[in-house]
Amino acid sequence: MKWFVALLIFLSSCHSTNKAPNRIPAERIGVHTAKYHDAKRGRPVVVEVWYPTDRTGPIDQPEDPVWEHPQEIRDVALTEGIYPLIMMSHGHGGNRRDHSWIVEHLVKHGFIVASVEHYGNSWRNYNPALTLRFWERAKDITFAITAIEKDPLLKKHIDPKRVGFVGYSLGGMTGLVLGGAKMTNLKQIALEYVKKYTEIDKINQAIVESTDFTESQNNFGDRRIKAFALLSPATFAISPESLRKVKVPVALIASEEDEVLPHQEHALKIVENLKPARLKLFQKSSHYVFLNRVSDVGKELLRPNIHTETIQTDRTAIHEEVGHFLVQFFQEHLR
Repeated sequence: MKWFVALLIFLSSCHSTNKAPNRIPAERIGVHTAKYHDAKRGRPVVVEVWYPTDRTGPIDQPEDPVWEHPQEIRDVALTEGIYPLIMMSHGHGGNRRDHSWIVEHLVKHGFIVASVEHYGNSWRNYNPALTLRFWERAKDITFAITAIEKDPLLKKHIDPKRVGFVGYSLGGMTGLVLGGAKMTNLKQIALEYVKKYTEIDKINQAIVESTDFTESQNNFGDRRIKAFALLSPATFAISPESLRKVKVPVALIASEEDEVLPHQEHALKIVENLKPARLKLFQKSSHYVFLNRVSDVGKELLRPNIHTETIQTDRTAIHEEVGHFLVQFFQEHLR
């Protein structure tokens, strides 16, 4: 259950500063923040959307000094065409821009990428009671796909028959649920967690006991999503039997020495029961290697809160390798 702790600590220092972070070479990437609202659930669903553009303009400066981001141009028109859509889901306590390095690879190969920020489970709006409602993440993705298909800026550029998904850490479990797996024993798992880590992440036994987990047992599969890529995914609430029921193509990218979600308990369970269509295992890399590259400012901000080696590791080579892997996987399965 270490996943509950580590990501929130890593991201908790992400506050604005006047010093700009390092920048990544431009790839003609457009960006738009879509602020949707799910009236049925009374829940905001904010989505960062990146897309191909042939327009020029000032490079956007996100108020986020911790990470390196792509050079992107805000709210310009898309290059004419119909594109596959890739949905993204961040890890516990993360946010919608945690994996913008993936955008650099997918957009320049003709994909639109839409990253959802899960309300109550991001560092911007963390809520311990909402965090336990893991199934809301899958519903966020399903709602966002429908909203994007109706969005005036995007709807004529989206191919609804070519939708993929990328999920990191807890976002990986979100992907498994969207692929047809079911969550089990969530209340028991949460109770075991608070016994071991007393009130870490502000979750305590009273919050667990007051949460109705009944809905978690439903099927949240979304047949519109045709291919799933999982980066260091969590599987604590997914049984081997449920994994075997996932029939859509799945790519797995993980580390055999993952310090947050141990390989034997998580990724290996997927390898043995789901048999991924594509598999890439790194022997020695951190769970955090799949987050954005850390800026010089970010290294100073995060240094008191996380192991120095984790923030100083150069992720560029692994990002290039994984980016190429993702492009090939989605080109193959979203033809």
